[in-house]
Amino acid sequence: MCGARAAANLGLFRTVFRQPPQLHSPATNLLSKQRCQVRTRSLRSYSQRLDADDSVSHAEWKSRLFSWKTILMCSVPLIAFGLGTWQVQRLKWKLALLDEVNDRMHRRPIALPLRATSDEIEQNEYRRVIVHGGFDHSKEMLVGPRSLEGEPGYIVVTPLVREDGSRILINRGWVRRDLADPRARPQSQPAGPVTIVAFVRRATAKNSFTPKPSPEKNQWFSIDLDVMSKHGDTQPVLLEVIQPDSVATTIQNAGNGIPIGVPFQVDIRNNHLQYLITWYTLAVITSGMLFYALRKPESAMAKIQRLRSKAGRFS
Repeated sequence: MCGARAAANLGLFRTVFRQPPQLHSPATNLLSKQRCQVRTRSLRSYSQRLDADDSVSHAEWKSRLFSWKTILMCSVPLIAFGLGTWQVQRLKWKLALLDEVNDRMHRRPIALPLRATSDEIEQNEYRRVIVHGGFDHSKEMLVGPRSLEGEPGYIVVTPLVREDGSRILINRGWVRRDLADPRARPQSQPAGPVTIVAFVRRATAKNSFTPKPSPEKNQWFSIDLDVMSKHGDTQPVLLEVIQPDSVATTIQNAGNGIPIGVPFQVDIRNNHLQYLITWYTLAVITSGMLFYALRKPESAMAKIQRLRSKAGRFS
């Protein structure tokens, strides 16, 4: 009985408090329809403006994509990649050259022919040779100034008269500036025959920035083999004296004014690895910049959707 009464009360409550149905007048319906039409026209006009903006952006992108500036920009990474590949080939060549030079240096010394040809000199560069003869100190030449470990000095080049009377040039090594005068270093002026173990060297390339020598004043700023051989009346052959194995002997010779010869090591520079890393890095960087500059512009609707999705993630 209680359940029936409760149900009757609930029905009465719904009947009393039921909301009356909403009645729409013709004026209200007309106003709603006009608002809907205005909203539709606004959306259509906004969509048309977005499409127009996308068309302009796409036209500008196409004109930029096929311009001369783009061609020049594309050439930068291609050239950098080509130079990097060229440095790879140069590195392989230089490593092979260093191996060949190192092999020549460690072969046993041989006697230098009395009349060495230019082909023999080229084939035996950095090879140790043994020569006998006497120095012609009257034709001694000082090349420089040259510094050694920060101390100024000169390179001593002296003609050597061999057993048969032929003459060659000997790069005896470096002396301090205060020992440039031969009278200040009498122990470096042997009068009798000597035996020398030296490297065979070719004529070095001339530097356009180096002043020309003055043979009449005995002024030499670089080892110019052609001019020096004419001045010393020698064959165009240059040998470089090697330092003694003992450091103590080298120091003692330097104190006595005896020139310091070249070290027993390869003095050929090899920077091709740094060069190829530089060029390849430049190719990668410029390729990324080119891709960023020539990427297709994002449409307006895609940008709006992306911003909405980003806002949704942070909401």
